[in-house]
Amino acid sequence: MTTRDGIDPTVSLAGLDLMAATFLQGASKAHPAASPVFADVAGLPPILVQIAESEVMLSDAIRLAAHLGEGNVRVSLEVWPEMFHVWHMFASVLPEGAQALQSARAFLEASLSQE
Repeated sequence: MTTRDGIDPTVSLAGLDLMAATFLQGASKAHPAASPVFADVAGLPPILVQIAESEVMLSDAIRLAAHLGEGNVRVSLEVWPEMFHVWHMFASVLPEGAQALQSARAFLEASLSQE
C-alpha cells in the first residue's frame, strides 16, 4: 500500500487506515471478518476481482486473488492500467468504466451458465 500511496486521486493510505480503525474498533486486521485474505474461502462461487493499477489496494487485490486460488475458488483477476478506485462509477464518460462493467457482466453470465 505504501508504494502506490498518492497515485490514486480518490483513496489514500491515511484514509484507509482511518476507516479500518473505525471499523475494527481495536480488533486485529488479520481477523477473517476484517479481511477475506484471512477467511476460509472454501466453497465460494467464482469471483471476479477488478482493481485499478494505480490503487493503493493493488497488492491486497493480488493477495486476495492468490488466496482464493489457493482455496480452490475459481478466480479472475483484472488489473486495469491507468485507472483509479471505482472507475466503474464513471462508465457514462469513461470508456474503461464501461468496459469494466461489460467484463463483469460477461464474467457473471459465464459463471451462471456453468451452474
